[in-house]
Amino acid sequence: MKKEKISNIYKLLVILSLLTGILLNVVHTTSISAILSYYTLQSNIICLVMFVRIIIAIILKRDYRSSRYYLWKGAVVMAILVTAITYQVALAPKGFQMDISYTMRTERYWANLFVHIISPSLVLLDYVIFDQKGNFKYKYPLVWLCFPWGYVIYVYTYSALGGRFFGIGGSREYAYKFLDYKQIGYLGVIKWIFVFTLLILMLSYIIVFWDKRKKHK
Repeated sequence: MKKEKISNIYKLLVILSLLTGILLNVVHTTSISAILSYYTLQSNIICLVMFVRIIIAIILKRDYRSSRYYLWKGAVVMAILVTAITYQVALAPKGFQMDISYTMRTERYWANLFVHIISPSLVLLDYVIFDQKGNFKYKYPLVWLCFPWGYVIYVYTYSALGGRFFGIGGSREYAYKFLDYKQIGYLGVIKWIFVFTLLILMLSYIIVFWDKRKKHK
């Protein structure tokens, strides 16, 4: 019971972190539609929705830990891990920014820190520390691709309807250079999508194997 209470308090902390990061970005932006169309914000929002639903289930004293829960918990963990890893490895070193009209540089620092580092870390640790292990199945990583692939469809739909991004270190029409076929060609986009898909699947299966090993221990 003590661990359960700690878990509940921790989930409220995760919600607070996710809300803080989202609001810091939304409040200071010059375009709500553009900022909400970046994968970073969408992955944070997806996590927020799930954790709010968990807290509601806890308040209503309902058991939320079904097999479907672990399927989608893995999906949101992977979604926000993609945000953290991609930003640190591929975007930040090249000066990528989501255009936000900060009055102070510290605001930019904290806005980026929450959505790219703090919240992803807290979401991952919630699974590592509190979730029962051994519930991930080998077919789950294929489902976990739904958010990254869904985002690709969203970007091209958003752009086709006239939506635009800020393009600082990225793409004005397609958010990220690796999705901009006008810059790198159709073959270049296909190559990057294939590479990202492969890397996400590799990371997903590492998590599944670790999850099953922890169950046996």
